[in-house]
Amino acid sequence: MGRLSQGQMIAAVGGIALLVAMWLPWIGISAPSLPSGVAPGGVDTSTSENIWKGSSLDIYLLITGVVAILPALMALTDSAEEFSFVSAATLLLGTVAMILVVAFLTVDFPDGADRKIGAFVALGAAIVIAVGGFRAMQEEVAAEI
Repeated sequence: MGRLSQGQMIAAVGGIALLVAMWLPWIGISAPSLPSGVAPGGVDTSTSENIWKGSSLDIYLLITGVVAILPALMALTDSAEEFSFVSAATLLLGTVAMILVVAFLTVDFPDGADRKIGAFVALGAAIVIAVGGFRAMQEEVAAEI
């Protein structure tokens, strides 16, 4: 069994959080308000969608989450030496995911919709993935010296 570095653990936690965040609500759409005195009669007047239904960002975030978890799994199976570029890929994918989620929240977000918790958890997870990838790269360089 290999030893997990601190950066690999950080990135793996961020990857798991990102994968979970993809199933949380990202977009909330409220129905038009009803006149006073009119009850909806048990009908849900609002709906929430996760990233799988609201954007083409889903596949990129899925790949980012898997790649963030990959170095930790590889370290546990002693195959981390075979793919030394994975920490750099984790840093790059985490940074790009952070930029894309911010762009989604600011520029590409549907008009009239509410931002839900899943988008903010995903943004935090992308930051954690980027930090973990950076830390893992630092640890790899320090081990070579």
